[in-house]
Parts: sequence; C-alpha cells; structure tokens
Amino acid sequence: MANDVRHNADVIDAVMPIAREQHVNARRAMEGSNLATKLQESLQALDTVVKYHTTNVRNFCTDTDYVAAVQEELDRALGAQMNQLEPR
Repeated sequence: MANDVRHNADVIDAVMPIAREQHVNARRAMEGSNLATKLQESLQALDTVVKYHTTNVRNFCTDTDYVAAVQEELDRALGAQMNQLEPR
C-alpha cells in the first residue's frame, strides 16, 4: 500500500510546478497587471499546498512501512516464543 501511495506522490511531483509556463510568464506577458501578479501568486501558493500534501503523503508512507516492519518483527518473535513452549 505504501509503495502505491508513494508512487502517486511521485506522479504529482512530476507535474510541479503546476501550469509551469503560465507560472513563469504570467507577469512577463502582462506587465503592470494586477491580474497577472495575482495569477502568478495563486499558482505559487497552489504549488506550496501541493508540495505540503505530497510531503505528508510520503511521510505517511514512511511511517506505514516502519510500523509494518516493527509489527512483522514482533510477530516473528512471538512465533519463536510460542514454538519454544512445551505442550501441556
């Protein structure tokens, strides 16, 4: 599960920044335009929000992998202890 979710975060990052051409050229194409300024600032803010969420998704995946590994190790240890018990 974590690998699939992490892959989705990578796909999202591949299209960052969002609307790359518009992001770069917004102010250049319409010099002195408040609309162009707001457009560029909005796209930058959207990129920040998307980056925040992809980072959180990756952190979730890392935590999920860690917890799953710990649980598997606990299960192995418990199984080993049970195998050492003598039948009653």
